[in-house]
Amino acid sequence: MHLQSAAAFLALLASACPHVTHAKQQGLRRKLAANDCTIMAVEALGLEEGEDPEMIVECELNPDDADGVSGISLLLDANPAQLGAMRQLISDGQVTPGHHKLNIVGAEIDDSAVHVPPGLDIASSVRQNVEKEGRRRLVDTIGNLNMLLVKVTDVGGLVYPDSATTMSDEVFGTGTDPVNLKSGLEECSWDKLTVVPGLSDPNEVATGVIEVDIGISFTNNTRGTIRNAITTAVQAKLGHSLPGPYDYVLYSVQGCYVDCGWAAYAYINSWNSVYQGVYYKRPGVLIHELGHNFGLAHSGGLDGQTYTDHTCSMGNPHYSDDAFQCFNPAKNFQLNWYNDAKITEDPRTNGYDTTLTMVGIDEYNIRGGSPVTVRLETGGGADYFVGFNRASATGPNRMNDEGDNQVTIVQVNGNNGVSYSQSFLKAKLSQGQSYAITNYAGTGKTVTITATSIDISTTPGTALVRITNDSTPSPTNAPTNPPPTNAPTNPPTNVPTFPPTP
Repeated sequence: MHLQSAAAFLALLASACPHVTHAKQQGLRRKLAANDCTIMAVEALGLEEGEDPEMIVECELNPDDADGVSGISLLLDANPAQLGAMRQLISDGQVTPGHHKLNIVGAEIDDSAVHVPPGLDIASSVRQNVEKEGRRRLVDTIGNLNMLLVKVTDVGGLVYPDSATTMSDEVFGTGTDPVNLKSGLEECSWDKLTVVPGLSDPNEVATGVIEVDIGISFTNNTRGTIRNAITTAVQAKLGHSLPGPYDYVLYSVQGCYVDCGWAAYAYINSWNSVYQGVYYKRPGVLIHELGHNFGLAHSGGLDGQTYTDHTCSMGNPHYSDDAFQCFNPAKNFQLNWYNDAKITEDPRTNGYDTTLTMVGIDEYNIRGGSPVTVRLETGGGADYFVGFNRASATGPNRMNDEGDNQVTIVQVNGNNGVSYSQSFLKAKLSQGQSYAITNYAGTGKTVTITATSIDISTTPGTALVRITNDSTPSPTNAPTNPPPTNAPTNPPTNVPTFPPTP
C-alpha cells in the first residue's frame, strides 16, 4: 500500500526508530494491534575471516502496527525452544518465510522486536498468509527480473564512496565490468533469467540505482533498525510500497558498526538483500544472497559444515571482484532453469540397475537428451542428487572452486529438493570411483553410484553414471576404488580462494 501521508512519513523519518515512533518516545512496549505478523527469515553471510551467523527469525508488521508503513520487519523475541521450533518448521518446509503468518494474540512490540508470549505454541500458531496470495510469486527465477540497487547515506553523511554510475556497472555491467551479478545469473541460468536494472524511474541517478538518505546513523543502530529506515525512505522516494514493480531490491550501506560480522544478508523467499562496504560489488556474494531470495538454503561440504561445499555458490562463495560460481545438483534441481534436463530415479526397487549419460550445466545448451541433475528418491524428503560438475574453459562453471570434472553427490535435509533445505556434499567421484549408501532409505539395500567413465575430450563432456541396488555385501558409506578423502586435495577453508583487495 502507499504511505498514508507525507506528513506521517516525515515524522517517521525524523525518528531513530521510524517503525515504532510512539513506542520509542514513551520507552514502553505496546500491544500488537493486528495480533499477527508475517514470518520472515534472514540468512547472513559471514566475513571471510569470521564465522557464518545462524538463521535470524523476524516478523514483518502489518502497516497498522508500523504507522502505515509496509515492509517493516522486527526480530522475533522468543525463548530458545520457540525459536528452535520455528527454525525447524522453516527447514522442514512447513513454514515458508514471507508467506505464512504467526498468530500472536497478546504479543507486544517495541523499537527492536516482536515479543512472543512465553507459553505460545509455535506450530499451532502458524497460518497461511491469505493477503499475499496472488499478489506476486514469492520467488521469481525465470524471465525478465527487474532489480533496483539503493545507495544509502546516513544522517552523518556516511556513504560508500563509489559513484552511482560505478555501482550500476559493478552490479549490472552497464559500463565495462565483464563479471557482475547480471552476467553471473544469466550465464548460470543459460539466459532463462534476464536481469533488468531499474525501470527508467525518474528517481534513478544511474541505470538501476537510486540514492536515499536516512535520518539515523550507521554507527549506533542495529542492522534491523537501519534496514527498516532504508525501507521507509525508499518507499517515500518511490511513492509505493516495496517491492512494488521490482522483483528484487538491493541495499548498499557504507559499513557495519553494531551487531556485525556479516558481509551481506538476505531474506529467504523474498525481495530484499543488504550489503555492507565493498561486498555490494562482489558477484559471488551477490549471487549467494540472491540465491537466498530465490529460496535456496546453504550448501555444506564433506566435513559437515554449513558453508563448505565449494562446488556451489551457496557454500562460501568467491569474495573477489571477478569471480562467481553456479550451483550444485540439488540447487539446480530446485531452480527452474533446467526443468527439461532433470530426472527422478527411485533406486529402492528390487534389482534396480540403470546407467545414465550425464552432461554438466556448463554445457547444458548442447546436452542433447542427457540430464544435468538426477534426484534419487528416498521417500522421506532427504533425497540424494547426482550431477556432473563439468568445468570447461569458457562455460558458466569455469570459475568453480572444487570437484572440477567429477561426478558429485549431494543430499538434502528434507523437502525433496524442491524448496528451502540445507544440502551437504557427500562424494566427488573420478572415473572408476564409487559411493555406496548402505540401508538406503531404510530398505536394508545398498545403493551404489559409480562414475563408470568420464570423458572431457568430447563436446559436450560426459559422465557415464551407473546406479545399482542389490543385496550383496557392500562397502561402508564411503567412496571406493580408491576412496576420495573427506576433504578436497586442497582443502577449502572459510577463507575464499580469491580474497578481495582492500
